[in-house]
Amino acid sequence: MGAKSREALVYIVSIASWITSGLIHFPQLGWSIYSDIISFWYRPESGDMLRAGAAPCFHFFFEYPPGSCVSVYASALLSSGDIASYYQAFFYLSLPAFLAIAWSIIQVSKISGSGWLGLVFIASPSLIVYGIYNFDHFAASLAGISIVYFLRRRYFVSGLAAGLGFAFKLYPALLIPVVLLESRGRERVYYLLGFILSSAPLFIMQEISNPYMLTSFIEYHRGWGLENAWYIWIFQDQFSPTAKMLGTLLGAFLVIQASLAKGPALPRMFLAVSSWLIMAYIFTPQMVIWLIPFLPAVARSVIPYWPSLEVSNVAIILTWFGDYNPVMPPSPPQVMALIRAASLALMMVTVYRKEIKK
Repeated sequence: MGAKSREALVYIVSIASWITSGLIHFPQLGWSIYSDIISFWYRPESGDMLRAGAAPCFHFFFEYPPGSCVSVYASALLSSGDIASYYQAFFYLSLPAFLAIAWSIIQVSKISGSGWLGLVFIASPSLIVYGIYNFDHFAASLAGISIVYFLRRRYFVSGLAAGLGFAFKLYPALLIPVVLLESRGRERVYYLLGFILSSAPLFIMQEISNPYMLTSFIEYHRGWGLENAWYIWIFQDQFSPTAKMLGTLLGAFLVIQASLAKGPALPRMFLAVSSWLIMAYIFTPQMVIWLIPFLPAVARSVIPYWPSLEVSNVAIILTWFGDYNPVMPPSPPQVMALIRAASLALMMVTVYRKEIKK
């Protein structure tokens, strides 16, 4: 199979993933799987406001950054006031993100030299199960665009994409230290300028429309308990302040160490994002999508452990609803989260040994 055929296949798989993800979460199918997007429509604190034409974040509290709020608001506006049309609108708005992830996988595979092996990550089961589920596919697609333009030394465009991704989910900020260390004076200015120009307006408009929204956002997430963090097995307390503090501090320490390591930029970015995920006290399964744009750059190192990461991650939602507390061990979801953490740790160690330490 030639290079063009392989690239076409990547786009075909991404579209198939998009369609499959849309079908398995479609609200009017009796066998559909839970989706956060659907829950927003039914929750009293958000559903009534959406149906009344109010914008989340800008008119009422919503626990996500403003870019995510805009996507939900646009879906509600494009709907005819019922759950099916609202979901379909979000589904169609998500297609560009799936295609952008495919494009970034192709480009990173070319630049990193991973070849066809790097292309297999478009077949991520997590992208199917958690694609039309939350907002992580938007953030991951923009992070992917950002790293491609960073590799092309188009720093302003890279910053624009990362900043817009930050407005959907905050994780693209984890890339900033590596970019700044890999660039020089004017390049850093261009990157940061792009980042600020694309992210700040949404946050500013949010604060003008709904003062203290950012404060409420921080307080909300600070008060959330451990969710799928491997160290719940040690502390046995979902709301342990010690666990949350240690997880956050160790995560920040590992991100800094990954950023400062001597080695290629993309493996360090992978390690930075993975470090935060593995130590975060909230590691929801859709967050695994964050890793997809970086995997082609470290394909040979991570491929042995990628299947177990994906299978355990998908199994979290499939085992979530049962006659047990899903956030506490030894429930099946927490067993799966522990396997996922072990798989990610093995990926990180292997990337460090093969891509950084050498």
